[in-house]
Amino acid sequence: MSPKLSRRGFAGILAGSALALTVALAPAVQAADFSGKRLRIVVPFNEGGGTDSLTRALQPFMEKHLPGNPKILVVNKPGAGGIVGGNYFESNAKKDGTWVMALSTSTILNYILADPRVKFDIKGWEPIVLLPRSSMQYARAELGLGGLGPKDMVAKLRTIPKEKLVFGGKTPTSAALSRRLALSLLGVEVKDVWGMKGNGPMAQAFERGEFTLMFDNSLSYLNNRKGFRDAGIVTHLFTWGAPDANGKWKDANGKYFRDPTWPNVPSYYEFYEEATGKKFEGPAAKATLAIIRVGTLANKSFHLPKGADKDALEAWRNALRKTMEDPEFNKRRPKILGKFLATIGPEAKTALHEAMILSDVEKEFIKDYVKVRYNLTLNM
Repeated sequence: MSPKLSRRGFAGILAGSALALTVALAPAVQAADFSGKRLRIVVPFNEGGGTDSLTRALQPFMEKHLPGNPKILVVNKPGAGGIVGGNYFESNAKKDGTWVMALSTSTILNYILADPRVKFDIKGWEPIVLLPRSSMQYARAELGLGGLGPKDMVAKLRTIPKEKLVFGGKTPTSAALSRRLALSLLGVEVKDVWGMKGNGPMAQAFERGEFTLMFDNSLSYLNNRKGFRDAGIVTHLFTWGAPDANGKWKDANGKYFRDPTWPNVPSYYEFYEEATGKKFEGPAAKATLAIIRVGTLANKSFHLPKGADKDALEAWRNALRKTMEDPEFNKRRPKILGKFLATIGPEAKTALHEAMILSDVEKEFIKDYVKVRYNLTLNM
């Protein structure tokens, strides 16, 4: 991978086949040794959410492939869309490889959008691995959207009182922002409930009927929300889709690529165009897509702190490389990573930093949107 990645180049870390992963061979000599040590991975959300589930799915393989086969403790530090956990990691993490931070879209967006509570510097951390994935947006079945196409679905949503379209999120600058932007572009207004500590509690509120709109990353939805589907309480709206291996979001005919995990569910962009009769373009569309790209391309990642021991960092990266080659892991890979590529090593740092770049136009639109709707001033 080129050390200089455009957004499209960065998006090329996604692929349409789970077997397309290419990883560098691990060095024959491993200097770091974690024998007898207890390592910890800080997850800035409650148990049951996408970041927590992914971490626990990878945990036994990381223990297996790290030198010394250490035990790993998953430490949940929820609050403020990942800010509490991020601040905790920044203040307490040791540089010897025994502390790892699990990042998700919400934590990254709070950092990019300069939430004043953020005391951590993601750009200073050392990425181990970057794990992209898409997202599923869905609604309670009682809203009566089942069987409708995008145009009729949006028309019906616009007639439902705002108080009945209840949407939860961590903070207005967390991953929920992309969903709010997407709905606003469709002319759909909802009742926001902020302060949720992760998708686990949000899913519980959705199951109880307290929320009528919900989102999960597409793999978390596949693995953790089967009960919703079996009970018939959900209607699928759209996914974020996914770029192809060349970083393009459309094929040669101008059709947007769909999320390979949910190929029968329209991408948001085709949903928007069919619902509104307009092309997905203009400043509002570009700003929305910029936030969606962060959420898709940098959805999950694991990091050591700034100044981390280089041998320890390489040991972690090698453990992830070996995990991706592990036959037992690859039996489970479709449910853990789906059809998305992992980026391991220095390339992950370049790719993550590229994903966090917003143009001045995109920044201004988002700042105005958040100010008008939530009376928040962003100092991006």
